[in-house]
Amino acid sequence: MVSIIKRKVLEGVYWINIPDVDLRILCGCPADSIKHLTTKGLLPIVSEDGLEFESGPNAILLSDDLVQNGSLANASEFVAYHMFYTQGMIIPVHPNFKKPKPLMIGKKGQVDAQMEYIYRGNYGLTSEKEFIACGETDSFIKENIAMKLRFAQDNFLHTRDLVDAVYLDRKKVELRQGVFVRRIKHNVFTFYYQNKSVQVDLNLGKYRHYQPSFLLPQITIPNDYFSVIHTGEGDGWNPNKPSLSSVIQFDGHFFLIDAGPHIIKILKAVGLSPDQLSGIFMTHVHDDHFAGLFDLIDEKNPLTIFSTPVIRSTVVKKLAALLSVTEKKINSYFKFSDLKRNVWNKQSGMEIKPLPTAHPVDTTLFIFRAKGKKRYYSYGHYSDIVALSWLKTMIVDKKSKIGVSKKYFESVKADLEIVLDLKKVDVGGPTIHGDAEDFVNDKSGKLVLGHTHTPFTERQLAIGNEVTFGHVDTLIQKKP
Repeated sequence: MVSIIKRKVLEGVYWINIPDVDLRILCGCPADSIKHLTTKGLLPIVSEDGLEFESGPNAILLSDDLVQNGSLANASEFVAYHMFYTQGMIIPVHPNFKKPKPLMIGKKGQVDAQMEYIYRGNYGLTSEKEFIACGETDSFIKENIAMKLRFAQDNFLHTRDLVDAVYLDRKKVELRQGVFVRRIKHNVFTFYYQNKSVQVDLNLGKYRHYQPSFLLPQITIPNDYFSVIHTGEGDGWNPNKPSLSSVIQFDGHFFLIDAGPHIIKILKAVGLSPDQLSGIFMTHVHDDHFAGLFDLIDEKNPLTIFSTPVIRSTVVKKLAALLSVTEKKINSYFKFSDLKRNVWNKQSGMEIKPLPTAHPVDTTLFIFRAKGKKRYYSYGHYSDIVALSWLKTMIVDKKSKIGVSKKYFESVKADLEIVLDLKKVDVGGPTIHGDAEDFVNDKSGKLVLGHTHTPFTERQLAIGNEVTFGHVDTLIQKKP
């Protein structure tokens, strides 16, 4: 029996499996690594204690360099989520909860940065002080922290509490039960077990880049006054689609909603470049909506990020953690334009209403509208909502308890029921994503379904519409 199995996942990324000690190491971890593991068949369904679940990595070896050839080499958030939740390593009733903690392996600076960046991606803002710095009201702060704590099972655990750090220099370090690793030279590592050894080289070749797991068609978009270009309907797991995003075209301006992995390629596929964007609207900081921000950094001509102060703060804190720079430095990478929540904000003649919603990390829904000849036309971007059936289970009577009030639940429900001309909704499924059933009676002109990693069911398609990459929904064709 082979004691160490090595497979290439993509350029600069490898898979090491030592079955004898149940150790599976993802070596190199650019954004969307989990999608590539899926396409390679490295996340098989296993059965243990009567429960079926995906297997996958239980250790991550980070690149020595955060950035290679202009792209993030270390973006481990979704791999960590797969270990925590899909594989059940932090779920007390799960068989994997009994096993050793997953490992984060690499240079101390890189490991520590990944720990902090995953923490911010998991929870966003976690203290009253952080919310107060955003100018939020006492009632907003209390209800949002109580809601997020319920999602977090009553405690914001730091990544260091969930993952064991293994710091590497040039010495041989034992990982588990006789498995050792050593850095041979920059980004080159050797793994040892029994009398076998294998080497991995995480360096990208000259002019080489991390490739997406999906292919995109080239799209020519019409010159509309107000339209929505659908640039992603998948999630952080679906290897065949880019993550949920849209481009708003309004009166000659292009605005991006969220920036997931491979955002430059996504924009290029619809005939756009970053310098054509008038700004980015950020819903939240999970990597399938956030990781592409790095690719859009341009200190000479910084893009504007439009968000509520709470989302702006989470963007700054997570990006600062990832890049190991100060929050002040992040403010030189982008311009930030704060939007007031629950009211109409004007930008370049368009109006935008941000609506905070229930999610494990601070999240905003967006409604965009523009005046036509006779009325307003509207688009709602409802990314990362929660199924109402699940949110209902979080209702508590006493304010001191962790959860949500009935009033809060009704407010979230009312926001989901707003009638719009076009509405794109997350139907990724409970517990932390939406349910198509919540939109059975939706009176909007068109309902677009998104944020799934499986094909839509007949039932879902009876409720809403599937769109392909680059599909354009025109709201106002010509300037009134």
